[in-house]
Amino acid sequence: MSKIISNKKCLTRPNHTPSLMNRRNIPIVLSAKRFDEILSRATRAEQEQHRYMEYLRDGNEYICGIFKPFAPVSIDEQKQAKLELEEKEAVIRKRQVSLEDEQLRNERVYRAKITLENMKPAQRSLNRARLQSEVIFQRQLNDKLNLRIAYDAQVQQKLDDERCGATCIPYCALTEQEQKREKRAKALKYGKELAKDIEETRLRKLDEKKQQDADFTVKQAQYQSMQELEQKAAKERDAKSRQFLRCAYQDALKEKAQLAKYNESCQDIEDRTIFFNNEMRHQLTTDSAKCIKKQLADRILQREQVAFEVSQRQTAARRHALASILQDQFMERYNNDLFFEATTRQSRLEKLAKERRAYELEERKQLELRRQQLAEIRRFQIAERLKNQQINQQIEVCRKAKKQEDATELRRMLCDQHDEFRARRQQEQLRLSSCQADPHLADDVKFFNDALDAMTAAQKTGRPMKPIAKAVETYRRQNHIGVPESQVLTRSNIRDYCWPGYYSKAELAFKNYQHRKECLDEQQHDRAQILENCIKITKMAAEELPKLQQNPCESCNESSITDGTPSSTHGNYLLKSSNMEAHGNGQINLKNSAQGSSTVRFAELDNGDVRNSNSSSSTERCLSIYDLR
Repeated sequence: MSKIISNKKCLTRPNHTPSLMNRRNIPIVLSAKRFDEILSRATRAEQEQHRYMEYLRDGNEYICGIFKPFAPVSIDEQKQAKLELEEKEAVIRKRQVSLEDEQLRNERVYRAKITLENMKPAQRSLNRARLQSEVIFQRQLNDKLNLRIAYDAQVQQKLDDERCGATCIPYCALTEQEQKREKRAKALKYGKELAKDIEETRLRKLDEKKQQDADFTVKQAQYQSMQELEQKAAKERDAKSRQFLRCAYQDALKEKAQLAKYNESCQDIEDRTIFFNNEMRHQLTTDSAKCIKKQLADRILQREQVAFEVSQRQTAARRHALASILQDQFMERYNNDLFFEATTRQSRLEKLAKERRAYELEERKQLELRRQQLAEIRRFQIAERLKNQQINQQIEVCRKAKKQEDATELRRMLCDQHDEFRARRQQEQLRLSSCQADPHLADDVKFFNDALDAMTAAQKTGRPMKPIAKAVETYRRQNHIGVPESQVLTRSNIRDYCWPGYYSKAELAFKNYQHRKECLDEQQHDRAQILENCIKITKMAAEELPKLQQNPCESCNESSITDGTPSSTHGNYLLKSSNMEAHGNGQINLKNSAQGSSTVRFAELDNGDVRNSNSSSSTERCLSIYDLR
């Protein structure tokens, strides 16, 4: 025993030796949940570190995926890419230039079309009427303003006369020459004073300028002297700083030399100390130092034996005193652990039973849900197969129907070429034999629409509408608008039923007649619209006149607008006719025997609407066109 512990520095026992010697300790029982928590707490730091490293790796991969790897590009590839980019830009530029040219061309064509439309006589007359209306309006406005200004001046003159009455100026002996002489003397005096003031101002400004120059010279000299002093002070500071740096450098060199000398002496002392220690150690290791080593070893061994004996006695007394206390504590702890373990086991069994029942219930629910899902999937698959089968059948039926339809269409196209040729020839004949369209009808419609817009704008802004209405009436008379056509469609009564081509010729003639009738109806509708616009214009012009004159039909030869026509006439046209008699309550129907549907009716004329003028040479009658169909 003494051999084993002879080499130890301390003879005290380790702390775990009582547990090794006393094998009666009861082990601690841990539950699975507690054990898992302990393991999780033990490995939590490693898991956090692992998750953090995965987070960094994923972030790095994402960032590297965003940025494309840089690949070196050769000069030829750069030139080729630049050439392709220039070609694309040239194509885009060419397309853009072509689009701009096309847009400019369309704008020029549109402006030229508008210019040509405005150069027509109708548009020029309408623009002239608008300008005349504007001139009349501005002239009336100017006259009204002049009257208002004259009236205000007259009122002001009356007020001035009332406030400042006429006063008698006393007689003065001064003649006109004396008054002029006094005025000239006053003017000369005022001129001398003004020249004197100007001279004084000039002298004062000259003195101020001289004073400013002197002040500037003094300030410049002061600034120059201050600058010289500052430069001198700066030179002195530079010299002092250079002297200070020179002295500091010399002092630093001296300190460095002293420090090197001190370090050298310290190194010598350290070398001598090391040498002395090495010599002493060498002498101690020789045979003369063996006795001292033996004495030291014996003394250490004796002290270790005494310390071991004392520790044995103290340990035995302490063990004997604490044995009973430890035994009681161990028994109490054992009993408590048994009770706690039994209670914990029972609660855990109950909890596991509840969890097992819940798991079984959940498993049954999952199985039932899975069974329902599988049944639903099977039903869906069956329905999908049936639906696909029906769709395939429908597709097959459609394909067969399409094939049959294509065959029928091809058969019809191949079999009906003769009928198609005949129909095309008949349409060509209809086109060639259609009614002659009125080439001026579109211009008439546009003119009357523009005139109606101009009349509406003039009525809203308060401009006179008579020039526009006069231009419309002139255009209507010159172009014979509103006059019924005298063309009559005559049919042949000879029926040659023996001619083989009679029926096809008669059918072509009937279709030609229908086409011509439709064309004439369209033209009649446009003419009716023109007449309606003309009626509106006449009505608006009639409403502009303030009073009704005695004879509204006197100026029918000169103008188509009767001054003072009441609003109840609805802008009726005044037509001069020498072979039509005016009846008090009459109605005239003009029926075209060929067309059969065109009727011109004139409204009933009141007894006061038609009056005989004093002139016996001609009779003026007022007829109102009520409807034109």
